[in-house]
This record gives sequence, C-alpha cells and structure tokens, in this order.
Amino acid sequence: MTTMSDNAVNPAMITLARESQGLTQTQLAEMLNVSQALLSKMESGVKPVTDAVLSRLCEILEYPQEFFLQTDTIFGPGLSEFFHRRRQDVSVKVLARVHAQINIIRMHIARLLRSVEIPDTKIRPIDMADFKNQPEEVARAVRAMWQLPDGPIANVIRVIEDAGGIVIRYAFGTPRVDAISRWVPGLPPLFFINTGLSTDRERMSLCHELGHLCMHDMPNDRMEEEANEFAAEFLMPRREVSPHLDRITIERLAALKPYWRVSMAALLYRAKELNKVSKPSARFLWIEMQKRGLKRREPAELDLAPETPTVLRDILDLYRTHYGYNIEDLAKAIVATPSKLLSMYELEQGPSFPPRNKLRLVSA
Repeated sequence: MTTMSDNAVNPAMITLARESQGLTQTQLAEMLNVSQALLSKMESGVKPVTDAVLSRLCEILEYPQEFFLQTDTIFGPGLSEFFHRRRQDVSVKVLARVHAQINIIRMHIARLLRSVEIPDTKIRPIDMADFKNQPEEVARAVRAMWQLPDGPIANVIRVIEDAGGIVIRYAFGTPRVDAISRWVPGLPPLFFINTGLSTDRERMSLCHELGHLCMHDMPNDRMEEEANEFAAEFLMPRREVSPHLDRITIERLAALKPYWRVSMAALLYRAKELNKVSKPSARFLWIEMQKRGLKRREPAELDLAPETPTVLRDILDLYRTHYGYNIEDLAKAIVATPSKLLSMYELEQGPSFPPRNKLRLVSA
C-alpha cells in the first residue's frame, strides 16, 4: 500500500529543513539511523520517504509534517549571499543555514500576506547609467523620490518599512553576516538584519542592502564599494554633512555621532572621502582611535537608541486581533510548530496590540 508520504513529500523541503538546522547529510542520517546514501537518495527524490522516516524528520528537525509537503519555490542565493561566498570568511555550512532560514521566513511572510496587504513598495530598481553610474547620485535620487527631509535620517527601519520593505531581525548564528536583502516575485523587498549589532552598524548595513536592491541586478566587481557609497550618501548627504566635518577631531566625531546617528568611524571615513581631512591627519586620527580602544568599542554613553521593525509584528498581531488566531492557529497558517513560531518572531501568548502600519485585510 502506498502511503501519503510516498506521494506527497517534497524532497527539496528535506534539504531545506536540514540546512536550516545546520546539519550535514551525514549528521542527519546518523540521527535518523539510516545510511547517508539513503538520505541522499531521499533528498534527490530517487527513494520515497516512508511514514516512519517522515515522523522522525519532524521530530529531529522540529517541523510539522505539512512542512515537508509544501511545493513552494525555493530561491537560490541573492547578491548578498554571493558576496559572502566570494569573501570565503563564512563557511559554506553556515551560509547554507542562513540561506535556508531566509527561504523559510520568506515562505512564512508569503503565507501571511495572503490575507493582509501592505502598501505598494516605493523601492525601485534604478538604472545607474541614468545617474552617471554614481552611487551618490542614486542615493540622492532615492531620498528625493521618498521625500525625505534634508539632514540625518531619524529612523532607518521606519523609512525602509514606510517605503514598502519589511525588516526582519533574526539571529544568523554568525557575527560575520550583518544583513541580507531579498526581493523575489510577488513579495515586497525583505531586509534580514542580524541580532546583536549596534544601532549605528545596523543602520549602515540596512542602507547598504537598500543600495544593492536599487542599483544591482547583476554582480559586479565594484558592487560592495557602490553599496557603501550609496549608504554613506543616504545617511550623510554630502551637501549637509560637509560643513560639519571642518577641523575634525576625535571629540568632534563624538559630538557628531548622536546627531548623524552613524558611528564615529563612519564620520571619519566620510570626512576623508569628502576631502575634509588630509590623509596624514586621517591616519593620525585612526591611530589615536585605536589607542583609545574606539575602533573596537565606541563610548557606551554615545550608543544610539535602538530602532524596531514593526511591519511583520503588525501583520502577526492583525491575525490575532482581527482574525482571532491563537498561537497554534498562526503556527498552522505558516506551517511551523508553535514553539518555533514563538522563538522566531519573539511572540508572546498574551494580547496583541493594534498595528502601527497601514495594513489592509484581503477579502476572501
């Protein structure tokens, strides 16, 4: 007799679940008490998955049975992962885990957006040739299109989410990856930001990823430098920041940090980039910062207040307040276990709060 699992298990979901837990085929095969060769054949679709093995997969990998029956498209690595692969300072195994987790969160968001609409995104791919291939020009254009006021950006996460992006703070399990952005058909742009970052680093990383989404549809040798240049201009527009960088000192950098909401190091780099400080003077300041331990940790009293993503939380809360979903219902809706839902999205069993963002229910 053919079992349901023989017919319905999607082999790609086994690989996705395994990689999301940071396991190799050999490790999972050992936990399943099967040979690595057999597991390889199951992941390739050559061998069927029995109900007994499916049950063990659910138990070991902490996913409900329905997870392995999904037929969602699994997207390959984007430009962010491409860069980290080239750097070779993050292991293939770690990148595979991060990539798998991002795919799973994307699948969750796709399911949630079946019943909730968010405003159309204002984030647009931009032809750099229209802006003389200058990332600074692109950054200025984006600020203008979004009607951002001159000067510092008070809250980068709010700006990105008001522009139709969704920011997800998630523990990547490695400090070597700050942020990753993904934009796939049918979904708004997604910005994944690692936990444990200082606010100034988080803001710079998000603007760097925004630069990638606006400027890069194909990899190129300068894409990281271009994204950095975009982020610097987006956060510290040349025209407004330049007068602040005259006669720069470490004390001046410390005074400017709370105003511009970027690191002292970013301000010094920007001063050098804009020729507001000579190379010898910049070198002296870098050495002095190193001596004072400021390259490793800037003064705690200058730490910026954290910024909080709200769109995904508002979507989850809308399911609970309007549709009456409890944690078990929500977990079933996104094809996760209740414990995984609670840990991934830092939800609580208690009451939810009205959304801050302009969300719209989708009629059945």
